[in-house]
Amino acid sequence: MYRAVELGHVIAGPFAGLLLAQLGFDVVKVEPIGGDPTRRDDVMGDSIFVFLNRGKRSLALDLRKPEGREVFLRLIERSDVLVENLAPGALERLGLGSDALFRANRNLVHCSIKGYPSGGAKSGWPAFGTLVEAVSGVMWSNGGARLPASITDMGAGLYCALTVLWALLGRRQGRYEVSLFQSDLAWLGYYVIALQTLGKVFEASGDRLPFWAPYELFKTADGRIYIAVANDAIWARLCKALRTEACSDPRFATNAGRVQHREELHRVLEAETSRYGTDELLRLLLQHDVPAAPMLDIKAAAADEDAPWDLTSAGGKAGVRVPRLPLPGSLDGARAPEVGEHSREVLRELGYGEREIELLIGRGVVKP
Repeated sequence: MYRAVELGHVIAGPFAGLLLAQLGFDVVKVEPIGGDPTRRDDVMGDSIFVFLNRGKRSLALDLRKPEGREVFLRLIERSDVLVENLAPGALERLGLGSDALFRANRNLVHCSIKGYPSGGAKSGWPAFGTLVEAVSGVMWSNGGARLPASITDMGAGLYCALTVLWALLGRRQGRYEVSLFQSDLAWLGYYVIALQTLGKVFEASGDRLPFWAPYELFKTADGRIYIAVANDAIWARLCKALRTEACSDPRFATNAGRVQHREELHRVLEAETSRYGTDELLRLLLQHDVPAAPMLDIKAAAADEDAPWDLTSAGGKAGVRVPRLPLPGSLDGARAPEVGEHSREVLRELGYGEREIELLIGRGVVKP
């Protein structure tokens, strides 16, 4: 079994560690004596921490103390991977820069998650995911809205986990960097190509995909439904299903025309969709092989029986459902660790005797 040390906090680093944990890695979460700050959010409770830290072991360690750094380097010596998302220069200030890490373990795979690429003009900027969305073009492309949950941070964590697997597979030890900024910019890849080759800028348009139409939400008699017409063949099938006046209008004969006259097209189509209940319209569209789906709220999504779910404990409750990660392995039944829950266990694995462990605890280097 591979061992990964996660020196992560909040979202990006812990999400990378979570992916590795589901894939079967022994993930040792090294956290401050007081624990990861997401353990005790006064609005979210322990929701964030539980989701991101199931299936890991916790070693609570004060890295500001020489004995704490000694424990950490001994752990690195006996591990395969280090994942961290500390601020630029933080490891170096602790005396745990690349020289120290690779002196302890020359075969280490170190994935460092940063907000912005190191050495760039923005490398020292604070880097919460929403701030990165603002400067990367993602927020502008999303109509001035932030992405839900922590998608930017999780995207960087996903790229980090992929980097770790690539490095281990090819035995390419070394330090690798993933930035939230580059992760966000990559999502906009074909927008950037279209800007350069066609001179086109796709302005933010809410629920609408700006280069295909109709590709957006429509009102029904009792809700809303998303209809996705990605080409003229689907448009022809939509016309067979709805038999609307738009289908004989030459302005809407091509996708380019439909995009150009989108507002009028939407008005005409919505007059028709509003006559149907959501379920009735969905059946009709699917019968005609028109891509469509109802817009549901998170309560409905959380009750979906098609999705696989894991069970965990959160907020003092057992049997809390968590969306299963779409990966091999399972975290079903796994819970998030208490602060320092596995400190003694990990220290014993590193060769510390009971008297040494008690001394470390007594000096405040480790929390059991």
